[in-house]
Amino acid sequence: MPDYGVKTYWDSRYERIDEPFDWVVDYASLAPTLEPLLPDKSAAILVVGCGDAPFSADFHYKGGYLNALHVDYSEVVIEKQQKALPEIKFAAMDCLNMKEVDDNSIDVVIDKSLIDTTMCYTEGYKTTMRLYSELHRVLRPGGRLVTISFHSEEKVMPFGTSTKFIASSCVLGQADAYRYFYVFDKIEGLEVAEAQRLASTHPIKFMNASDRNHNLTSYASDKDDDSVDPYFGFGSKEGLHYAFTDALDEVLNDLYDGPAK
Repeated sequence: MPDYGVKTYWDSRYERIDEPFDWVVDYASLAPTLEPLLPDKSAAILVVGCGDAPFSADFHYKGGYLNALHVDYSEVVIEKQQKALPEIKFAAMDCLNMKEVDDNSIDVVIDKSLIDTTMCYTEGYKTTMRLYSELHRVLRPGGRLVTISFHSEEKVMPFGTSTKFIASSCVLGQADAYRYFYVFDKIEGLEVAEAQRLASTHPIKFMNASDRNHNLTSYASDKDDDSVDPYFGFGSKEGLHYAFTDALDEVLNDLYDGPAK
C-alpha cells in the first residue's frame, strides 16, 4: 500500500503526476445527492483534503458554491491548483490542526475521502478521531459535515457520534462503484429546542442512493411492490436511531441539564 499517511508521499505524487484525480466519486455523480443537502450557495464551506481533484472546479463552476475554501496540507498541490484555478480559494493547511480557522466559523465541511487517508496513518483511529474533533471545532452550531468514504458505517459512525454529531448515511453507486455518504450535523452550542428540531430531520432521506444490494430503493421501505423510490437512508433504521439519539442525549445532558421533555 502507498504511504497515504505520509506527507512526503503526497508532495512527491503531485510533483510527478499532472493528471488530476477524483477520489471515490466525481462531482457529476455526487451532485444529485449533495446539492439538496446544501441549499445555501453562499454558505461558508471548507473542502478538506482537496488535492488536485476536479471536484474543486466542478463544485465552484457547476455547483455554484463560490464561498468555499479548498485546503490540503501539500503546499505542492495547493500551489498548482491556485495557479490553474485563480478564481477559487485554496490554502495549504493541516486539517488535523487548522489554527488558521476560527472556532464555530464554518457552515459546511466537505470531506471527500480524507478520512480514508487518515485511516491509513500508523495510528489511524486516533488520527481520524483528531480529524473529526477538529472539524467539529470549526463548524458553527448547526453546521454540517459531509463525508464521502470507502469505509462502511461500522467504521465511520463512531467518529461522528463520539464527537457529538448527529448523523445519517447512505450508499452511493451500484455494483462495482459502492461508496458511503454521511451527513453529520453539529448540535453542540444550539438551544435545546433547535437541537431537537435538527435531530428531528434525521434520518435524512437521500436522493439518488442505493441499498446494500446496490438497488435504487427507498429508506426502510414497507412497500409490497418493487417500485423504485429516489430516496434512501441508513440501512438499519434501528441502528441509525441509536446512532443519533445517543449523541443527542449526551449533548443535552452535558449542556442543558438533561434532555428536554
